[in-house]
Amino acid sequence: MIKIIMDILTDENFVGAIFTSLSFIFVGFILRRKNIINNNGKEFLTIIVLKIALPAMAFSAFMTEFNSAHFIDNFLVFIISLLFYIIFIMMGHLVLFKIDQSKRIVISIFMAVGQLTFFSIPVLKTIYSDSYSKIMITANMMTLSFRLILYIYCYFAISKLKFNKEKIKFTLKSIFLNPIMISMAIGLFIWVTQEIMPKVNIDDEYFSIFRIDKTLPGIYMIISTAEKLTTPLAMMIIGCILGEAHIKEAFKDKYSWLIAIARTIIIPIMTLLFLIVLQMVNIINFDEYTIMIMVIGFGAPLSAVVSTYCSKFNNEMELSSRVCFLSTLLSILTFPILFIIVKVVVLLPIF
Repeated sequence: MIKIIMDILTDENFVGAIFTSLSFIFVGFILRRKNIINNNGKEFLTIIVLKIALPAMAFSAFMTEFNSAHFIDNFLVFIISLLFYIIFIMMGHLVLFKIDQSKRIVISIFMAVGQLTFFSIPVLKTIYSDSYSKIMITANMMTLSFRLILYIYCYFAISKLKFNKEKIKFTLKSIFLNPIMISMAIGLFIWVTQEIMPKVNIDDEYFSIFRIDKTLPGIYMIISTAEKLTTPLAMMIIGCILGEAHIKEAFKDKYSWLIAIARTIIIPIMTLLFLIVLQMVNIINFDEYTIMIMVIGFGAPLSAVVSTYCSKFNNEMELSSRVCFLSTLLSILTFPILFIIVKVVVLLPIF
């Protein structure tokens, strides 16, 4: 056991990913604290990540050979992660039954919905740089369930708006017509149709004409360069969020601490336990990449989009800011621990 932990702690990709993330978080924190990056600057960085870097990363993940078994497993990841979001939100309601309903709804979201695209995925992308497609295809499937919850349930629950034709249209557009989802859909189409598409012979190997990583490497280099922006810029945005926080008030708020602990420790541990149970009853055979993305994904700090909703609709705005700050700080400590735990768990005989 000790040898396994030491091997992980001395793994260059793991150590490099953690230090890289911490470095850019610190840079973002200092630049925002000194107001070198103002709120407009943070918004600009966010646009670059959401409109360019993350879409490039989502597309690149599918530039690999198609595997039907892998496809089925990843579709199950989408279903399971969606169910987990629903379960964790319902559990929040049960645990907080004594609290006023409107507040209970929001806090349940704080406990269930983490910073998947801005925090978990960039970190894991860096750690698993040698197995990029394996981790990222699974991450893309979880991203789909994350966005369904984020743009439908979270939006309407926090805004207190009621469904109508106009708002449903806006919500569906937010989910499916944003650059990340469009890039993911195109990449998924290319991935699953490789066998039936016209082929190009490259060094005695045949590839689909749409595998531009092979057929148009010069064009693909633009996409691969854009995706490399994800980790540094996303971590700087996290740092900016920390730099905006009222640190003293956050540290003094015991209530915010409890929610942050639930978000970054209790929820990911429960996720891991649920996955172990599913593995034991043979519902799905998980590999390390699937378990890692789901545990780390559910262990991320509070989603910045959720915090933005709270600010926009003046619903638990201060609490969301404090939880976002504290859960981000905790994640810096808990991510390495969760990573080690998963690495050890996948060595159990049931996997």
